[in-house]
Amino acid sequence: MLLIARRLLLGTALAFSLPMAAQAQSPIVIKFSHVVSPDTPKGKGAQRFKELLEERSKGRVKVEVYPNSQLY
Repeated sequence: MLLIARRLLLGTALAFSLPMAAQAQSPIVIKFSHVVSPDTPKGKGAQRFKELLEERSKGRVKVEVYPNSQLY
């Protein structure tokens, strides 16, 4: 009986941990769209935001910058 309980507990723990491990590997993607060119202060700020966030999140967050109303 104790062996069955251990296996059930181990199986349950494994079942709950696998989806979290798979989910943790894919980065969060933020699409940052703005209406100005990349060489303006706002464009440079968006690029700096991208660099800082990707660096500080250690790759867990990816930022895609779309200047000049590319997503509109």
